[in-house]
Amino acid sequence: MPANLPPQYFEVEKKYREAKTLQEKLFYLQELLAIIPKHKGTEKLQGELKAKISKTKEMMEKGKKTTGSTAWYQVDRQGAGQVLLVGLPNAGKSSLLNLLTRTNVEVAPYPFTTTTFQVGMMEYEDIKIQIVDTPPVAEQASAWLYAAFRFADLLLVLLDASSDDLLEQMEIIKKELESRNIYIEREKADAKRAVVLLNKSDVNKAEENSEVFLEFYQNKFNTLKISTVTALNIETLKHLIFENLDIIRVYTKKIGHPPVKREPIVLKAGSTVIEAAEHIHKDFKHNLKFTRLWNDKGFNGQRVEKNYILHDGDIVEFHV
Repeated sequence: MPANLPPQYFEVEKKYREAKTLQEKLFYLQELLAIIPKHKGTEKLQGELKAKISKTKEMMEKGKKTTGSTAWYQVDRQGAGQVLLVGLPNAGKSSLLNLLTRTNVEVAPYPFTTTTFQVGMMEYEDIKIQIVDTPPVAEQASAWLYAAFRFADLLLVLLDASSDDLLEQMEIIKKELESRNIYIEREKADAKRAVVLLNKSDVNKAEENSEVFLEFYQNKFNTLKISTVTALNIETLKHLIFENLDIIRVYTKKIGHPPVKREPIVLKAGSTVIEAAEHIHKDFKHNLKFTRLWNDKGFNGQRVEKNYILHDGDIVEFHV
């Protein structure tokens, strides 16, 4: 099956070849992967692009360790996941950042010309998740802003539900994101993980506006009504963030000690025992003899295979 690549692909490919820095190359590789049609005819090309992206990230990470510098569009990752707030002016992003990360958590500014990223850490049970406030979405927004959206693990799209232009807000944001090949509708094959938040839902007019919004978009987005004033559904939002990051917490147990859930390692959902071992130390992959498992699903120290798929809350005891 032929690839049938669109003209836009070759335009971005030219920019990639002309790029001078690793940061620029990575940005254009991500653009190419987003643009390319997803079908059997492009599977090989998709694989090549993913390999180049992985290699470029590896080179950037090595360079950062050597120079201490950060990519021009990146926020240093911290915690179990990176969540970016997306919205138009006055949607309440900054208020949500402060509410999720609490006022006693330091918020660090990352300057980019006249705009900034604001970063805080949200506590969720026994892990911390990075929440990043971003400049408002706009036509003139810089490319680095959309690159940051692309690299994030999850987007929280904030809308002002008290405004009569609620539907228009969503369309503006969708249009701007899609112009950079970032799709957030669940039905899209390569949809970015996103949750749409109907903020200011404590205002009377918001209820009527939200009903109309849900008629149009309920099946397209994961949606939640919130209020940064009354803290409506904020605890629910924290759980929703964790669920949508698609991660699990796995706890390690010392041989001869009772199983205790303390200081988990965070893995992608679907990770196996051997991947958990490798996460702790690369040599475990080769030296692991067997593993015992404890959880609330009936395991009480039984041995499990290396390819056993772990679940959130599992406790493992590695024998090497």
